[in-house]
Amino acid sequence: MADDEDDADKGTPGLLRDGRSVLVRRLDASDLDLIVDFSHRLSRRTVSMRMLGPVVTLDRAGLARFMDLEARDQVALVAIYENRAVGVGDFARIAGRDDRAEVTFTIADEFQSNGLGGLLLEHIAAAARDSGITVLEADILAENIAMIRTLESSGYLVEFGPPGSVIHADIAIHPRAQVVAGSDRREHLSTRSSMQRIFDSRTVAVVGAGLSTDNLGRAVVKNLVTHGFPGRVYAVNPNIPAVMGLPTHPTVGSIGEPIDLVVIAVAADLVPEIMRDCAAAAVAAVIVVSVGFGELGETGRAAERDMVRYARARGMRVIGPASMGILAQQGSRRLAATFSVSLPPPGVVAVASQSGTLGLAVLEHACRIGLGLSSFASLGRSVDVSPNDLLQWWEEDTATSVVLLDLERFGNARKFARLARRVSARKPIVTVTSAVQPSFGGAVDMRTIDRGAVTDTLFSQTGIVATRTLAEMFDVARLFEHQPVPRGERVGIVTNASQPGVLTAAASRAAGLRLAVVSEATLATLRELVPSGEANNPFDLTPRANADRYEAAVRALLEDDGVDSVIALFTPPLAQNPDAIATALVRAGSVAPHKTLVASFDGVEGVLSAPEVSGRSVPSYTFPETAASALGRATAYGLWRRQPAGVQQQPKGIDVPRVRAVVDRAGVGVAAEADVAELLDAVGLAVQPDHGVSGPEVTISIVSDSTFGPLIAFGVLGEPISLFGDVAFHITPVSDLDAARMVRSVRAFPLLEAFDVDGVVDAILRTAWMIEELPELTELRLSPVTVGTVGQGVVVREAHIVFSVAAEERRHREPRIQSP
Repeated sequence: MADDEDDADKGTPGLLRDGRSVLVRRLDASDLDLIVDFSHRLSRRTVSMRMLGPVVTLDRAGLARFMDLEARDQVALVAIYENRAVGVGDFARIAGRDDRAEVTFTIADEFQSNGLGGLLLEHIAAAARDSGITVLEADILAENIAMIRTLESSGYLVEFGPPGSVIHADIAIHPRAQVVAGSDRREHLSTRSSMQRIFDSRTVAVVGAGLSTDNLGRAVVKNLVTHGFPGRVYAVNPNIPAVMGLPTHPTVGSIGEPIDLVVIAVAADLVPEIMRDCAAAAVAAVIVVSVGFGELGETGRAAERDMVRYARARGMRVIGPASMGILAQQGSRRLAATFSVSLPPPGVVAVASQSGTLGLAVLEHACRIGLGLSSFASLGRSVDVSPNDLLQWWEEDTATSVVLLDLERFGNARKFARLARRVSARKPIVTVTSAVQPSFGGAVDMRTIDRGAVTDTLFSQTGIVATRTLAEMFDVARLFEHQPVPRGERVGIVTNASQPGVLTAAASRAAGLRLAVVSEATLATLRELVPSGEANNPFDLTPRANADRYEAAVRALLEDDGVDSVIALFTPPLAQNPDAIATALVRAGSVAPHKTLVASFDGVEGVLSAPEVSGRSVPSYTFPETAASALGRATAYGLWRRQPAGVQQQPKGIDVPRVRAVVDRAGVGVAAEADVAELLDAVGLAVQPDHGVSGPEVTISIVSDSTFGPLIAFGVLGEPISLFGDVAFHITPVSDLDAARMVRSVRAFPLLEAFDVDGVVDAILRTAWMIEELPELTELRLSPVTVGTVGQGVVVREAHIVFSVAAEERRHREPRIQSP
């Protein structure tokens, strides 16, 4: 793909407001023809805005001088779309002012007012800071309202000079919360636009559709044309005249109309040619079903990188390779761009899967239990479209209420943790954690720590409901699909057999639920329904219970203020009518739509519904313990969602310039003892090996994990850690309440209770600040840390810090262009 496509070399993808993708990279002298072509496509008005006057032409010699860049003092960036330059931004250091540079932007006419100026400003600001520049200066024509608004909305501190025909602007480019928030917002809108172009496709072409019944392309065509897709479907195959009654086209370009989505199902070595064909036809997105890429080793991974760079430089998004396709459905509209035989009914659950084989099993199981899907995406190798992209799409998708993630990799870990917390506050996310285990390297001794428990805890901090198997994931999803999120942990149990009731009570306790204590009025009602006259939770109606008694008992519990949810069990005796009792349960649940009702009904694995009770249904599980387990997980999510989030802010007394100076001086590697002491002092954590404070000793560490990014680890030193692995971990950022909960979560907390717990919390918050503000910080270990009496604070006895080149995903969440 890259033989004659130099601009597909190293660069950073960026998304515009309309969902189109551009590739941003540095300019060099070899790009002269690219820039000459760019200048010739600019309108007179755009040129005059750029040159602050009535300049009409830009000659080749002048452009060559512009591109004669000095690496330290000048940087020019270009945005590429469909192999053409569509925007240029540059800065040049001002003579005698090492901390200032002049900045200019030029945006192609057809790309103006689409967010490209703001995107280039983010990149330019990041590159300028890397060169030691703190202020960018710009002179702007007063009539250039678009650029003035771009600066005003950038989030940077911008000071405009006095009004006139030309306005001077000073842009302070130190990272600020507004900048990060604005960047996140722009990225969110752009990502949603790019996802909408996939899931709302109106024209789909399938490349590689053949005649054989086991041909994957043919299966995709069949699903599209027979399952309610209202748009146009095209088959591409130069070797046969028709597929499934559709005339074939030799190439995508020969179709002769814009194509939103292309499904590629050909041999891996043919994919580059197909991608070039798609790019020439201005295709919005491609799904690569083909296998034979990264799973085969480094050569395949290099091919994947080429594929993505090529696609993003031409405005295309890529799902796959090794994808089994996507499914998007709402009402009667279905986009079934997949070769799966099983297509679940429409519903409110969205699913992302990375394994093709498991993806097929996921769809088949959803069909079997009646789980309705709003959309499904098989990401395969996830070389471009990632779980993070899908989360941002489903976050505001009105057809989606529940998100399921069957994933082994989560893409950008730092971004994933933040997105998950944001989305979980509105919609439950359920994932399988069996394939995800924390990997903390040598920073933490994991020999005594339960990795599975740590993983579940970290997921719970994002609000994600962590399950260990696909079956458990579907159990919880079914509850969220058909019932409200539980309001509390108090559960009432109704049964017609004592032993299942006892088992369910035990399973409920194990799942973190509490048996509800009901009011006297409710007890009086239930005593009349229980033949023995003794009403205890679980409430045993005995095998003689009929539909009326079931309905009355469940209704009474749901109407009781001391009950948050109800589990109804039914083991059918010979004399009873199961259908009538199922209807009774659904009817009873409708009287309290804000409370949660689940069932284990006659071994039914699915959903109970009743024609006379529209819009209400009750999830049913084969075994009572399964119902209790699903309810417990849903209840824990509800408690997390109602939990106060706390405040995230910079602790008082941190000397930020001094911190930055120490980090810059320390360089890469293990920090010297003097640098460690000065850094921690600037942060407000004193290192005093011989200080007279005495008390229990704790450890605070920063470790990195491939799924969640940087984590904070905390524990009480001694036997709690060495024997029992009593260590608490927390994702970042950390609020004041998060830090307090973290300290109190360790089993050894009673050893700290009489000492300065607030001092420990403060130390954790200062450590968390370093994670957020120092992307170079790879490893930190404060151990031992002595905790003084109340009011004395804490004293760091020993500290170890390692710095490295900052990873892309930790650099203030800003874009970075790779240096030449």
